[in-house]
Amino acid sequence: MCNKVENKMDQQRPQLTDESRKKAGISQMKVFYQNQYLFWRVAVVKSIRKILKTSDSFYEDLEDELCFDQSQLSPEERTDIVHNQIKNGWLFEAVAQAEQSIEDLFSLLKNAKDPAFFAKDVITYKVGTISSFIREFETYDLQTVLDAFDLPYFPLDEPWENAEVFERYRKSVLMIQAYVKDLATFHQKYYLDYCQYKHGMAVSLCPFGNNKKGEFQEEKKAHWGDGALMTFDNYEISKRMNKTNNLPQLCLYVTESTQPYLSQLHDENNLLHFSMHAVDIDEVVKITEEAFTLLNVLWANLLNKNEYTEADVFREVAFPVEDYRRYYTIVFPMKKDDDAMENNHNIK
Repeated sequence: MCNKVENKMDQQRPQLTDESRKKAGISQMKVFYQNQYLFWRVAVVKSIRKILKTSDSFYEDLEDELCFDQSQLSPEERTDIVHNQIKNGWLFEAVAQAEQSIEDLFSLLKNAKDPAFFAKDVITYKVGTISSFIREFETYDLQTVLDAFDLPYFPLDEPWENAEVFERYRKSVLMIQAYVKDLATFHQKYYLDYCQYKHGMAVSLCPFGNNKKGEFQEEKKAHWGDGALMTFDNYEISKRMNKTNNLPQLCLYVTESTQPYLSQLHDENNLLHFSMHAVDIDEVVKITEEAFTLLNVLWANLLNKNEYTEADVFREVAFPVEDYRRYYTIVFPMKKDDDAMENNHNIK
């Protein structure tokens, strides 16, 4: 009886054809996009930068609540957590946001090729596959970069009849390539810092020890936006190299209990060591803006592409400009072998 009911229900269901699946995928893509705030990660890192710059006034009424392990000490005896632990925590958080902005871009690049399976491929994915995709991304060949973004490639040594539009195109595609290089380099450099901070808090927020409030005030004011990320690790060197393609640092806290056994502990992934990376909040903001610039253009082209039909002769293609909040479009013929090209371009 149950089998008969199930068969009857299956017969009543509408058939999910390739065409209907694609329409459903496009509609879900639009719902997803309309509920996004693509600028969020830029907003976060810019907010962090302002907090760091105004940290004395920002934490004036909060500091007593945050000195959980020094609450019995007088203000003069307390260490300066605002310019040490809290500042370093914000720098880690800013780097994490920048790393995630890069992953946002590359995950969409990799997984949004087929709109029919947008929800399945884009909403959930294995993070490790995106990290590998970024590490292996070919950044030095312009045509490969543009193909990944589904953008038309034209040789840059063959100017168009419309010199103004060609110059816009040339500057934009070189900007895309330069940004992709920046993002891939940043992602590789700070990936371990990002992972260890987000998963297990295996980082040091006071790598140079503590100092009292009122000490080194001029240095703190001069270097409010830069610092060093100290990140703990336990992997032996070759294992870490296989995961990051980087030669890891091997800085140690050697104690009497560990000194005789350093090599054995290292070989069994049981030696606590750490790396240090200098970081500057302005660079982090710049990287996050670059990731947003490319993500914004990628979304514009994904949405536009799915609006065209076989009857359309031309298509609008979005390209970035230096102002990350804007982009412009060039109109190209739908067929790549068509030499004709519209000379219209619009700033959006």
